[in-house]
Amino acid sequence: MDNRRTLHRSLERQLRRLGLAEEQLPDGVSWKKLLTAVNASYLEAEAARYTLERSIEVSSEEMRALHDVLSRQAREDVLTGMPNRAALTDALSGALSHRRRTDRELAVLFIDLDGFKLVNDSLGHAAGDTLLLRAAERIRAAIRDADMVARLGGDEFVVVCHDVDGAATAVTVGERIAASLEQPICVGTQHATISASIGMALAGTGDASADDLLRKADLAMYEAKAGGRGRLVIFDEEMQARVDGRLATENALREAVGGDQLVLHFQPIVRLADRQILGVEALVRWNRPGHGLVLPEDFIPVAEETRLITAIDAWVIEAACEQFTRWPLAPAGAWLAVNLVAQDLHSPAITEVISQILHRTRLPPDRFVLELTESTIVSGSPSVAANLAWLQAIGVRVAIDDFGTGYSSLSYLQQIPAQVLKLDRTFVARLGEDPAATAVVGAIVTMGHALGLDVIAEGVERAVQAEQLRRLGCDAAQGYLFAPAAPLADLTTAAH
Repeated sequence: MDNRRTLHRSLERQLRRLGLAEEQLPDGVSWKKLLTAVNASYLEAEAARYTLERSIEVSSEEMRALHDVLSRQAREDVLTGMPNRAALTDALSGALSHRRRTDRELAVLFIDLDGFKLVNDSLGHAAGDTLLLRAAERIRAAIRDADMVARLGGDEFVVVCHDVDGAATAVTVGERIAASLEQPICVGTQHATISASIGMALAGTGDASADDLLRKADLAMYEAKAGGRGRLVIFDEEMQARVDGRLATENALREAVGGDQLVLHFQPIVRLADRQILGVEALVRWNRPGHGLVLPEDFIPVAEETRLITAIDAWVIEAACEQFTRWPLAPAGAWLAVNLVAQDLHSPAITEVISQILHRTRLPPDRFVLELTESTIVSGSPSVAANLAWLQAIGVRVAIDDFGTGYSSLSYLQQIPAQVLKLDRTFVARLGEDPAATAVVGAIVTMGHALGLDVIAEGVERAVQAEQLRRLGCDAAQGYLFAPAAPLADLTTAAH
């Protein structure tokens, strides 16, 4: 019935186009025109239908081709053509399932290229891409036929070693990769030299997932990098315990910053000529619940890595200034020394923080000393130089802390905008035992004075050290011989 109606409406339209009424019977000429028009409409409709069908077929083929391309790209690294993280995870999951059924052993090598960033930054991204391509070729050539290599992104690659005989087989593969990557790589007109830090993890007897195995290999790689780079390290449970402990420390430290768990101890700095207190150095401690008093070397590195150090340093500066200005037994003209890490000195906000604290606590700027490592002061950073210049312009003094552990060059003393040089304890420890140490300390003291610097020795623990320093002309010292770091109220007789 619907088809009849459609046909009827089509005939009505054709009749109207020919100027014929529906009730009028057409003559022979009109019938011919009508049939011609109807035939043309049919042919036109048939052509449109064919075109539509072909368009749908072509579109379907294009869509299938596009789907195949996108599917491949979703699992393939664009630069190297290697499997990417998604493809690696799927393949590794399948290999682990197969291993559980067959008891075949499996190892993962996590590879990070040491020195890649330097090439990328100095020669440009195009050179960096070339280096990655060459490295990928070398890794592929160094592995066995049954092994798989993938690129995770950046300069990180992963090799899955199938059917290994314990760690020995995978270590051999890793050593071949490392040896291959250590050979100079031609990048344009330059020859780049890199190395590889490699972390290895063996699939255990449990039901470890692909992500678990990759995480363990990644952790071992960071251990290799931290240990001097260019090394292969095998994951063990002690690494996991250290990571878990570090994470627990990080979480607890976040609570400590705002939870009144940080405390200050102060160590006196005494004049060697008469043992009078010239100033004190503020040293932070963490009163961690369940652990007692934690020394800075056990938590400051974690604070620096997690950027909690900025909040800790701000707290230390303010608390130290407040306590020092309220110390009733402070010798006339005594100064307060506070340590500051490099990342804080890069921030433009640090000058405002220090200025406001000094103003609020009414501590004269010339009685406030910032202790900075020599590497921080000569970093070449414009922001560090600007902040140092501003602080010194208002009267704050700068001390080079732990001198001898950074650049260890007396020539740098001429470039450092400081007023105080603090000799590292490693030099002091050998005084009285090693004549060479005495000569080195004497040279540093002489050079420091020639440049107008006050010289303070750290870590003085024995009377013979203090006497040697005094004879060499060292101005002041601090250490257990005079007093350990303690709450400010306990320093009343520290220098006697």
